[in-house]
Amino acid sequence: MITVSRAVNGSGYVSRETRKRIDEAIRALNYVPNQTASNLRSRQSDLLALILPDITNSFWTTIARGAEDEAWAQGYGVFICNTDNDPDKETGYIERLLRHRVAGVVIVPTPFPASETQLERLRQHEVPFVVVHRRLHRVAADVVRSDGQGGARQLTTELLKRGYRRIAFVGLSLMDSSSQERLDGFTEAHRQAGLSPDPRLIRIGEREPEVGRELVDALLHEPDPPDAILLANSRLAIGGLRAIVRSGVIIPDQLAVAAFYDISALDEYAPALLTATQPAYQMGQLSTRRLIEKQKLDRQRPGQFTEVVLPTTIHLPDAIAVRA
Repeated sequence: MITVSRAVNGSGYVSRETRKRIDEAIRALNYVPNQTASNLRSRQSDLLALILPDITNSFWTTIARGAEDEAWAQGYGVFICNTDNDPDKETGYIERLLRHRVAGVVIVPTPFPASETQLERLRQHEVPFVVVHRRLHRVAADVVRSDGQGGARQLTTELLKRGYRRIAFVGLSLMDSSSQERLDGFTEAHRQAGLSPDPRLIRIGEREPEVGRELVDALLHEPDPPDAILLANSRLAIGGLRAIVRSGVIIPDQLAVAAFYDISALDEYAPALLTATQPAYQMGQLSTRRLIEKQKLDRQRPGQFTEVVLPTTIHLPDAIAVRA
């Protein structure tokens, strides 16, 4: 039995002839080693976990592809968890991952305080993790994210340069750090131009397209409607753009629109928009690379964290009108 264990786990010397007989027996019996039991004994695993909000959203699936490609290149498999931004579901996944002793976790945390508690539990159990896209308030961590604030600032600055002054902002709940950063960029661009945004034109909602439609429709029916809109989330942008089209307002001739463009559902609108695109694949790739590095670095230099901020790509089509 000890000889079989050595052959299966590669943990000691086994002669070539003996290994050949054991391999033939394994194939005949259709035997699969119990990797979970092995992990519990050795505290080692070749499986990483990737925790995302919504795997039907192409932004998150692109992050997943970057993470999986990097993990596979370095000898790891990836287990993908979908939380729906539900902290209870996130907690349930983390409990399971702790039981299976995964080698590490790349996570887009929910925008709720409970997420930080769960990340502390990972740390207590010595499971390394890297945060993607969102920043944490109370937990020090390695983070890989895009420069949402810079992207929103550049888009707003471009609208202001072209003469637009009543610029609306449509974004997510400010509990989400990425939404707060984009609102900060929007406000900063106005301040740098010596202006103040009209607070009545700032609308915050949930991430569903239907909410985006309602928020933008209400803006278009204001007594003094905006002459430009920054749609600071791609899913909100889907509904917002549908509301604009249904109203009969022509983009960009009658209304300039800037948007964060991270999902394929916006492709048909993209040529008429000012857009900011996040480097999703690179975010997944770099966060996974950092996670694998952490398994070594944490033993050598515990308590050291890095934040990687990747620039957004801005596209400014010539079709956007300049106001007189």
